[in-house]
Amino acid sequence: MSDSQLDCPKCDGTLETKTHEEISVQRCNSCYGLLIDPEMMDKMNDEWMVEKFFDVGPASVGRKYDKIDDIECPLCKIEMTRLTDPEQTHIWIETCPLCYRVFLDAGEYTDLKHHTFTDLFERFLKGKRFKD
Repeated sequence: MSDSQLDCPKCDGTLETKTHEEISVQRCNSCYGLLIDPEMMDKMNDEWMVEKFFDVGPASVGRKYDKIDDIECPLCKIEMTRLTDPEQTHIWIETCPLCYRVFLDAGEYTDLKHHTFTDLFERFLKGKRFKD
């Protein structure tokens, strides 16, 4: 199976390769989650407004899939590690301990990139994620 035909780790969708300039990510065609290589994440963080090309799913869809947290890396087929962003504890990130790819639900990349005052309120509404 090629990278462009990977199964989404959170829903029944398929991860499709999406490219903008020199940046490529895999995005689910159903829940809009993003599987991002660490090198691409660095490039995305340096690119102005790149989230408009990749993180196109509504945050409400992403929140729906927050409840699914025991997921496997679509490439390595091993359990991804759950992390909480230290500054925005309402953002929960899954990362592969082998290939280091990151999976973000719809809306989470945009939220990570644009730390706002409303993040303070979301932290209290959603709470912190604790490992089982």
